[in-house]
Amino acid sequence: MITIIIDGYNFIFNSYFKLNVKSETLQRLRNDTVNFLSEYYNVKRNKVIVVFDGYNTDLPLESKYFIKNIEVIYSKKDEKADDVVVRLAKACKSSMVVTNDNEIKKNVENANCSCMSPEEFKVLVENIINDGYNDVAEYSAEEEYVPSNGKRKGNPHRLSKKERLKNQKIKKI
Repeated sequence: MITIIIDGYNFIFNSYFKLNVKSETLQRLRNDTVNFLSEYYNVKRNKVIVVFDGYNTDLPLESKYFIKNIEVIYSKKDEKADDVVVRLAKACKSSMVVTNDNEIKKNVENANCSCMSPEEFKVLVENIINDGYNDVAEYSAEEEYVPSNGKRKGNPHRLSKKERLKNQKIKKI
């Protein structure tokens, strides 16, 4: 089983709508996101954690809720959701982080966790929900071949260790 950690607002604004929204619309988008992820959970039963910013709140502690089998976390006062995502990723051995944030990616990949963009993840999950297609991540080395710059050693047709690890985790999703 794999744990999927999602940077909530990053997921919402990169996979659904790329526009500015009002607070009442934002609550609806959060609910839609949880409903979407709940459908995925009902098919695959992987643990899903969505982290939202609670940075501007007065709450001294993180708020955790379980909504339709999805763990929703709001960060505490003066803490960004990015910090919570990195902390959770480092604590989970087998985790996939869904974000486009380069700082989160760098910190998470240093902890041997894999990252996926929200767009990629949304397409993958839609395929799983709609088609029941479980082997979405079937890749061959030839499809992923990137020509070397002459400085690389080893088999040029083999994916890097980081890419192989990511593909293994995608297969578990």
